[in-house]
Amino acid sequence: MIVAVSDVHLGVADDASSAPVKTEFGRFLDYLREDLRPDHLVLNGDIEDLWRRDMRTLTRENYDVFASLSALRDEGTEVHYVLGNHDWYARHDAGTRSEPYYETAYETDLTLESDGVAYAFLHGHQFDPVQREWYFDKLALVSDDAVGATFSKKWATVADGDSRLDAVMTAGRLLYDRFRHGTWDDRVREMDRCETDIDLGVQPPGSGRYVESRPEVDWLCLGHTHDGGIASAARVANSGAWMEGRHTYLQLTDEPRLLEWNEGDPQEV
Repeated sequence: MIVAVSDVHLGVADDASSAPVKTEFGRFLDYLREDLRPDHLVLNGDIEDLWRRDMRTLTRENYDVFASLSALRDEGTEVHYVLGNHDWYARHDAGTRSEPYYETAYETDLTLESDGVAYAFLHGHQFDPVQREWYFDKLALVSDDAVGATFSKKWATVADGDSRLDAVMTAGRLLYDRFRHGTWDDRVREMDRCETDIDLGVQPPGSGRYVESRPEVDWLCLGHTHDGGIASAARVANSGAWMEGRHTYLQLTDEPRLLEWNEGDPQEV
């Protein structure tokens, strides 16, 4: 059995509003370790929000979550981390530290089999027309708690780097992007739409074609849209999110099922 969960966005909100999500997610990981005991757990992107918080501060604050993942691994569940747009930068930092919370390798995509069914995993931002992977790292590089508070209210694109050459290259990309996609205000408005009025739904455009293009894959599992569900005709399963009052995840055997955590009483959606 495979369990897939995405879009917990640890750190996206203030402590008071994010604490219940973190608590329930911790209980969920305990449930997997003590009761369900899946063969694989796939963290399918945006588990942490590195666009809005400093990575090391956020990781320290959530050390108990990573400790729970280590305990789950010790009990025999393979834990996989597929990167999303908000935690894309983690792949850079993973190799520089040795604490237990970096035992899990970071992947950009993954394929696993359960009960003879092949499941592919992508976070899902790859099907979002607003997303550009080159600026994911830039947003993480400049992020701290103060910047993150601003990002949570209004998206901003800020370029930074470790050298003058990097800064020049970034400026060139910004100019090129402006030339191709309009003024900077237009681009910020377009980025805003990603978290406001763009509704990509359970099955983002192009995700069904992705499955069709890979005959070795039976289902594509993704997140990103925060809209959980099963699109059977397209063979796309969306794990939803742990935000906006809902805590959903996928349970994958010979077919995918979407479940609501329901404060420790899982119910199929």
